[in-house]
Amino acid sequence: MTPLLTIARGDASGVSEPRRMIARSEAEWQTLWALHAGPDAASPAIDFAQVIAAAAFAGEKPSAGHSIEISAAPSTNGVVHLAVSERAPGPGTVAAAMITSPFHIVAVSRDAGDVRWEEVGGRGPEVGGRGAEVGGRRPKVGPAAPATATGMEPRNASALAYLAGPFSGAMILFAESRHPDVRFHAWQSIVGLGTLGLLVIVSSALVFLSVFVSAAAVWVMVILTTVLWGVLLIVWALCLWKALSGERWKLPIAGDYAERLAGQGIKP
Repeated sequence: MTPLLTIARGDASGVSEPRRMIARSEAEWQTLWALHAGPDAASPAIDFAQVIAAAAFAGEKPSAGHSIEISAAPSTNGVVHLAVSERAPGPGTVAAAMITSPFHIVAVSRDAGDVRWEEVGGRGPEVGGRGAEVGGRRPKVGPAAPATATGMEPRNASALAYLAGPFSGAMILFAESRHPDVRFHAWQSIVGLGTLGLLVIVSSALVFLSVFVSAAAVWVMVILTTVLWGVLLIVWALCLWKALSGERWKLPIAGDYAERLAGQGIKP
């Protein structure tokens, strides 16, 4: 059994629909906590050199007395299994008529490889693998998982953010207020593809200006512009492919900026 340590537990989460999440870095943890407690809430300190965070959200319930719990299940072939069980008020139990959102967040040993969720007593939202890890594959969430603010499937919305470069990225960012992955891809499109596009524009302008310098300068600028165009097309294709594959693939430098910006202004 993999030992678990409860980080937080209760019935007042900002996540209003059933969801399972994994955070393996401080940035992912900040995003998870912002979804749960609000963008202005300070998150508990976690040593991600030693542990990862796993969170189970039950979604909104019509009364008090509902709860959710993560427990360790036997690990197999290097895969850590986390069992999730939900409890509801028993027959005849008097429970206050109020909206609650049960949650349970635990720390799992950093030695854990892949993480698999097991729903006890019924099939919940299926989330597999590496969860919210940057550079890893995002969870495959079933129909019960929360939709994006745009109403689109997250992978489609993420891919659309790259389709027309920073222009579609800005459009998706304007429409998406709560899904961290979609916002990440939108920001990466704006910052990453936007910067490369700007370099192409500047380089193209210098081709014409270099006419007044020398033929050699023109030749150098033409080669540089061609290389930049090639880089832009390759990066655009990779970003689009990775988004459609459900991966949060980070560009150097631009990906770090996008990751930080994606967590700002999230509305649970």
